[in-house]
Amino acid sequence: MDDKTKNKQTILLIDGYHLLHKGYYGSLKRKKVATNRDGVKINAIYTFISKINEIIDLNIYHTVIVTFDVGQGCWRRDLYPLYKANRKETPADLIPQMQIIRTFLSQAHIPWYEKENFEGDDVMGTIARIAVKKGYNVHILSNDKDCYQLINPNVKVVVKSTRNTPSSFIDENVVEDKMGCSPSQVADIKALMGDSSDNIKGVRYLNYQTALRLLAEYDTAENIVAHVNDLPKNVHFKIKNAQEQILMNKKITTIGKNLDLGRIDFRPLRVNWRGYINFLKKNKMWAYLPYAEERLDQSLKAIPKKSKKPKGVKFNNSKTMPLSCNSPADEFVFKMSDYEIKTPNKH
Repeated sequence: MDDKTKNKQTILLIDGYHLLHKGYYGSLKRKKVATNRDGVKINAIYTFISKINEIIDLNIYHTVIVTFDVGQGCWRRDLYPLYKANRKETPADLIPQMQIIRTFLSQAHIPWYEKENFEGDDVMGTIARIAVKKGYNVHILSNDKDCYQLINPNVKVVVKSTRNTPSSFIDENVVEDKMGCSPSQVADIKALMGDSSDNIKGVRYLNYQTALRLLAEYDTAENIVAHVNDLPKNVHFKIKNAQEQILMNKKITTIGKNLDLGRIDFRPLRVNWRGYINFLKKNKMWAYLPYAEERLDQSLKAIPKKSKKPKGVKFNNSKTMPLSCNSPADEFVFKMSDYEIKTPNKH
């Protein structure tokens, strides 16, 4: 890293519902599921807060911002009623936890954002764009490949499977290696091929390699449709019969980047440990109380917290750092990641 970027500050954006769902399903096998004073299950909240604690302890982020979906309403479903129709209904005992976690974040003074009729990814896209414009580097914590389209020299996606496994540090090179296209074309490849996880159908009989060749020549799905009459005969009819579908797919797979979210709080993260502790006591979350009380004591004594790697994960200092690393947070996550470009793009 050069002198201009070595001190660049990084914002962490968290896909809140991804983290809640992961915590909920990951804790169902436990013999006893935690509940609060009102008898409401809080198993997902336990995992969520554990991850927040881990992130705070890393001490590599300027601030942390969480994004959420709002209810069932979504402009994508208005455009395409079958959008995500194949998904399971949200478990009844997870729904209350979604509101409780908002209370936790508010009391702990950890900023969070949502927008009526939009998904958390749309909110994330808007905040990432604004953060980069203000000179920040951005990490996105999510396992949703839709977020790959947000990746650029100042935005990376970080995926963490378990506490004791390496992270995945996903930059432009990884997207091209995994998907055969650039991040800016992720929505385009989904427009052509569909996305079964979101119940989006692709162009019938179109194979992935052909779709990549079309994008290599025409760059976008819209441009492919505009040049449908120039396409080879074996591809022409496939695209011609699916023109409206392709254009609709492109709309619903593109993450919004220009939402009006009001003022975004990019101030350095200052956790309100008293509010954090009050939340823990109210919800009978005794396991994290010693941690929070220790952090409160440290904050009162102004003891700086050093960054540390998660237990069980070793830094790999032998790998050559990619050019995409442009901040201390990039360097930190890269060193504990499984980053590897296996082969040059041959698509």
